[in-house]
Amino acid sequence: MKSAFLSAALLVAAPSAWAQSQNLTFLTGLLTTLQSANLTSLISATSTFNSSGVGQGILGDLSSGSPFVLFAPSNEAFASAPSNVTSDSGRLTDVLAYHIVSGNFSNSATTYPNVTLGRTFLNDSEVVQLEGNKAQVVAWAIRADGHIHVLNQRNDSTVVNTTSFGNITINIVDHVLIPPESLQQTVPTENATTSLTQLNTFLGTVNVPFFNSTSNSSGSISAFNLLNSGLHGFTFFAPNDSAIFASQSNLTALASNTTALNNLFYNHLINDTTVYSPQLVGQNFTSAGGEPLTFSINATGQYVTSGNTTALITQPDVLLSNGVLHVIDRVLINTGFNSGAASSALASATSAAAQSTTESQPIGFSATASLSSGVSGSGASASGSNSAAVGRFAGPGKAQMVALGATAVGVLMGALITVF
Repeated sequence: MKSAFLSAALLVAAPSAWAQSQNLTFLTGLLTTLQSANLTSLISATSTFNSSGVGQGILGDLSSGSPFVLFAPSNEAFASAPSNVTSDSGRLTDVLAYHIVSGNFSNSATTYPNVTLGRTFLNDSEVVQLEGNKAQVVAWAIRADGHIHVLNQRNDSTVVNTTSFGNITINIVDHVLIPPESLQQTVPTENATTSLTQLNTFLGTVNVPFFNSTSNSSGSISAFNLLNSGLHGFTFFAPNDSAIFASQSNLTALASNTTALNNLFYNHLINDTTVYSPQLVGQNFTSAGGEPLTFSINATGQYVTSGNTTALITQPDVLLSNGVLHVIDRVLINTGFNSGAASSALASATSAAAQSTTESQPIGFSATASLSSGVSGSGASASGSNSAAVGRFAGPGKAQMVALGATAVGVLMGALITVF
């Protein structure tokens, strides 16, 4: 009786103009499917979702006939969810938008460390700062236990059952999914085998110089703060603690050479482009320092090479609100810098960013189709995800924009970020 009441309430609550334009037969059928799966808490949350313009638009898209994946939290998942998720209608809308993925994933069944990624409907700029105002992604894979796990979650979230309704695949999960957060919020949750504590310390010692034209003064911003809140779209290859310890002598030798230390940082960074692990396969990218980053894959894993160093990607796709980390087992000891190549790569990324695309399949699907063949890196420029004018950083040698925190905007000129 309660379920039937919730279904009716959801449909009746819809604004009349919206309700008249939607396929109510479809929505009724969807709600019936959710009821049959005993997802009454989700139905109740959907009523709140439908009270917002964002929610109404997404529900309209679901009835379009295009394929979607819905990660549907069980009643127990909602019962254990943080109170700030279930009691705040705005937060709940964002969280539910993160549970809906556009595209057909019927042929995608990756086993970790291979990862499936899909673009969600979450694009609230308060919680997502990817390039080009792109929506956030969600990642999942089959673990050793044979079950699908949603990755990057503080509480291990497992698909416990799957059903479908029409064009929608419904994966029932045992925890409410929480969208990616900032670097500062994410790194402390990493487990001991992929600890990035030493990386945090290292990034705090690397300072990118800037000039404040308002106060006519020079200063610097730490590399940590740059990644944490200064960039809108980036890819960073993050050495784990073991890698930092193993390279301590090299890092100590560079400590007094600011230019070399900065270049080392730049050569772990792909600027203005969020590149997920399936998109790395068989590709070359150019670092923010203008140095080539090449990628290969074989039976032992996926590798990145810069200069004379090759590192294993031990944990791919650590999702952040403004980019992505790939954890690696070695520091990429490369202090080279090529201004022209860095500028060219940034221009390519910016051009690609201006192209709006609708993703209807797993991110990097065409690249990962031949994962088992062991292809090696070859011939592609750094393009990838969309980009906006703000949240962009260029290594020394080209003036571009970078958002520092929520309000300041900087331009890198020569070796300085100029902040207005």
